[in-house]
Amino acid sequence: MGQPVFWSALLAVSVAGVGVRVLARRPLLPRLAKELGRWELAVAGASLLALVFHCLAMFFAGWVDVVPFLRAPAAAIRAMGTVSQVAYWVPAALLLVAVRRVWPIAVAVLAVMLAGVGVTMYWPFALTTHLAWIAAAVVGVVVIASVLVRARPSTTATA
Repeated sequence: MGQPVFWSALLAVSVAGVGVRVLARRPLLPRLAKELGRWELAVAGASLLALVFHCLAMFFAGWVDVVPFLRAPAAAIRAMGTVSQVAYWVPAALLLVAVRRVWPIAVAVLAVMLAGVGVTMYWPFALTTHLAWIAAAVVGVVVIASVLVRARPSTTATA
């Protein structure tokens, strides 16, 4: 499978997962779902944005480098040094912290998937192996978000 098809498929899976969740208006497995607070959702969202930026910097350099203030951080990520490692491992760890109260098996599987992405990125593995781990991690995040996470109800009264 070519990379355009790969990235399009991951985008489609992500949009479909979010779409199903929005249409359902509740977690798809409410008995297993856990409430996450606003700060946990914010940390998860920020972590996901940072991880998406990492992938964009690596795989879509031409698009990212068009934005002047993104060139330097993207170049540091592409250098695959300490900055790149911090830019991957810190958001990956924070994502796990943010979803730590979700079903433990799902969090453990997500941890393995995120570790797989990092290991295959920074150690000498074939690109296809790395892409397979990315696909697994994306599916894992989508499943957790659509099936196992419930936002806390708003405390503001509506009258």
